[in-house]
Amino acid sequence: MIFREGELSQEAYRILRGRVEISITGEGKPVVLAQLGEGDIFGEMAMVDERPRSASAQCMEVTECEVLTAENFNEAVLQRPEILIPYLASFFERLRTANDRLRLEMRLRAQAEQKALAGIEPAPVVRAVPVATPGLPPSLERTRTIPSVPPSIPVSVPTAPAPQGGYQSVVLTALNDHARARMPEGTVTIQKFPFRVGRKHDAPGKGVTVFAANDLPIADEKPYQISRNHCSIEREGDHFFVRDRGSSLGTLVNDVPIGLAENTLTQDLRPGVNEILLGSDDSQFRFQVTLS
Repeated sequence: MIFREGELSQEAYRILRGRVEISITGEGKPVVLAQLGEGDIFGEMAMVDERPRSASAQCMEVTECEVLTAENFNEAVLQRPEILIPYLASFFERLRTANDRLRLEMRLRAQAEQKALAGIEPAPVVRAVPVATPGLPPSLERTRTIPSVPPSIPVSVPTAPAPQGGYQSVVLTALNDHARARMPEGTVTIQKFPFRVGRKHDAPGKGVTVFAANDLPIADEKPYQISRNHCSIEREGDHFFVRDRGSSLGTLVNDVPIGLAENTLTQDLRPGVNEILLGSDDSQFRFQVTLS
């Protein structure tokens, strides 16, 4: 155990080798929020807000981490700013996610107010809030976007519960030659969550590419279908879902569009085969995610 939920500590960590599981406690048992691997950052928010840990971090195997204290951070700003790049990239990723949630919330509220002024019955509002499911308490680290709708309106949920013991495999596969030719490998077994997907950069180390944080960089040419930070595959307990990370053209998950132009940023993955399209409707970046 690296640190426990509720503890007072301020160190940030970067995984040099090994794997780390991030979890919170729900009904007396841990609920997994993330499974991190080499290069991932965790615990960095404690250096900023000085609040108790919002989750627990535990090694999944023999693990080596770089530890950064608040004092180390201040020293690095002045003397070795280059070592802060992965930490700043993690901060920016959190900021981007929070900004997208806020923009969506503000737009939906404005739409509801306009309909109220026009005397139109408002449509169900989608809010970026924690999922209120037994065993899944609210978390500041990971929240799915769920619709706030009357009980009579069906909500998109997985078509079947997760198998006993959870899913053993999450596999991403390119569905056509165009996508397959632009991936390092045609099939990727995902072993860390969140698993971030974005456009591959031809000139690493320049400008915003310094802060790119993608586990799967995919080559694309103009006019781009894939954004620098396009989407991610994430988990909350036994739920796996796709989050749009503020892409320009959006993401389609099992024919359900998500993104800032839509009413939700996330869509649950169902057991078995799922199809994901990155970009516009005529995009050739088609992929399959299989949960088994």
